[in-house]
Amino acid sequence: MNACIGIPHLASYLPECVDDVRSWGQRTGQPAVTIDRLVRAGVHHYRNAGGQTAMSLAARAIESLMSASAIAPDTINCLIYVHTLQGSVAPPPLSLPRLLCERFGFVNADAFSFAQQHCASALGALRIIRAMFTARPTMKRVLLVGADTMPLASDRLMGGVGLLGDGAFVALIERDACTNRLLAVATHASGHGWRGVLENAEWPLDAEFFLVARRLITQVVNDAHYALPRIQRILPHHLDLPAWRQILESLWIPHEHLFTRNFSRIAHVSVSDAFINLADCDDLIPNEPFLLYAQGVGGFSAAALLAR
Repeated sequence: MNACIGIPHLASYLPECVDDVRSWGQRTGQPAVTIDRLVRAGVHHYRNAGGQTAMSLAARAIESLMSASAIAPDTINCLIYVHTLQGSVAPPPLSLPRLLCERFGFVNADAFSFAQQHCASALGALRIIRAMFTARPTMKRVLLVGADTMPLASDRLMGGVGLLGDGAFVALIERDACTNRLLAVATHASGHGWRGVLENAEWPLDAEFFLVARRLITQVVNDAHYALPRIQRILPHHLDLPAWRQILESLWIPHEHLFTRNFSRIAHVSVSDAFINLADCDDLIPNEPFLLYAQGVGGFSAAALLAR
């Protein structure tokens, strides 16, 4: 039987510099049709780290969580760092997860990174974390940390469905926590490759995203023995808002159940979207299920069902 785990504390950090999509388009020479597509996809503003490193963004998020939770650093058993961009890790032989442990005094924590599922890595890591809690009865607390910064303005574009912003999150995951309890998690890998900036490829086909999202949402709801109408909120990744509305319509879930506040406010913060949304969503009903979702380049997607 899987261990019972939950997320009693969350924090995020977004750089103070706010830029808008039309200014970005002018600076990077984007055609008007691209900007119009982004606006239709829900993109209006994004956060720019302005030279801050992923390490500094992650550290700011951890500082906020440790201060608010009053958790003793030596009670953290493990720190897992997730990211998408290769520039968001320390160069060898340094280890960014270990640097974070040393900075915050996590003297009893194992530390490693997990990034191969790209923007879906944070939710994919929940499967690993649940397995670790199940296999290690003495494990009590894990920090899941994510951060990404894009140094090249022109490379922020994600097809016509989103714009990459900078930011970080941290989630404290505890055994037997009664808040934000993990009910089910599922992942998908299509097998598509991704060559990053070396290949100017289009975003994966809308039809594939549509079908995968429907399947994963249905799967985690069924695995947790709920019905789709019970989902009180879907906390999505910030890509292609019109497609999200189509997905909800196909599942007979009302549009108002989709948490959309951060689409226009922060754009797509790679691994962090779902957890930033969870930190910001202040109207969740206790004991009713809600869903986190993420899609990553390379054909990776993940969904997690939780209950407040």
